[in-house]
Amino acid sequence: MLILVILAFNYLITDKSVIAKLFEFAGYTYGPLLGLYALGVLTKVQVRDRWVPWVAVCTPIIGYLISQWTLTNHDFDFGFFILALNGALCFLGLLLIRSNQATPT
Repeated sequence: MLILVILAFNYLITDKSVIAKLFEFAGYTYGPLLGLYALGVLTKVQVRDRWVPWVAVCTPIIGYLISQWTLTNHDFDFGFFILALNGALCFLGLLLIRSNQATPT
């Protein structure tokens, strides 16, 4: 398994160091976790539970598309900032799927 991961990194990384690419991949995976955590800590919003996995999976895809769009059209590379972008996208996505039930106090 380790050999497959090493070979995958060999083909995926062409212009950056392994650590930089690893942190970039971590930004895509930890971004939704950051958004989930921020929503839980900062608000008392109740969300529709069945939609949360969809938001968490769609967030990195949307973040990647935004990153590629800004790179091709505006020559801006998000780099490690992709973590904050994915966290914000997940936070906003979770706010969109909030339920109308009253929050218990």
